[in-house]
Amino acid sequence: MSLNLTVDEIVETLKRSSLTTVLVEGKDDVIVYRWLEDEIGITIANFLPCNGRDKLLQVYERRNEFIDSSVVFVADRDTYVYVNPPEEYDDIIWTNGYSIENDLYYGRNIESLLSKTEKDTFLKSLNNFIEYYAFEVQNLLDDNEFCLRNHPQKVLCDIQHEVKEEFLQTINFSKADEDLEKNIRTNYDVLIRGKSLFALLTRILSNKAREIKHNKLSLLEHCYRTHRSDKFIELIKRIELKISA
Repeated sequence: MSLNLTVDEIVETLKRSSLTTVLVEGKDDVIVYRWLEDEIGITIANFLPCNGRDKLLQVYERRNEFIDSSVVFVADRDTYVYVNPPEEYDDIIWTNGYSIENDLYYGRNIESLLSKTEKDTFLKSLNNFIEYYAFEVQNLLDDNEFCLRNHPQKVLCDIQHEVKEEFLQTINFSKADEDLEKNIRTNYDVLIRGKSLFALLTRILSNKAREIKHNKLSLLEHCYRTHRSDKFIELIKRIELKISA
């Protein structure tokens, strides 16, 4: 799987391809697509990362230039998880949740790695993070400036797992709509940015006092190989169906 191709280089590659190409974002989640490519079979389809959603969408908008090639577009739903994607992108396979990490996390089975005490700490961290996160989503929906990329370590203190007051002051925090916050709490495995969700989990499962420590990659592999969710299975089926079309 080649990385860091320009949009022009990707388009030229697709023009010459005789094999079905599955075009993916592949910036941070490229290892998941490597596993998926191995599972589906490299003789059936080639997974090509664009190194970002913007690039993938730019290539999609130029798809008339490689109309004779078989290309499947797969992208993270991203902020479209809160609003429907534009109709002009109907031919793209979107993840069910915010990102492919969310589809892997869906169902929350990976949280079974937490002990009871760890689960209590995790839920406290999660609920405090959601109170902040809902504020950012509210800004998004209200067409105000927003940021969904703030790392939980930047937002939460390590001791009490509460949102840092000094951080809230820097963003002029205010409470989000109650129904919006409730929806995020109920569907956090779908609606919270996947990278943030796994970061919340790894801050507990990588604790220095823990005998067995996990990082994000090990958790992703657990989700992929032993805790495969319904949403991820659905995503794979949609990709396979598109490949065989």
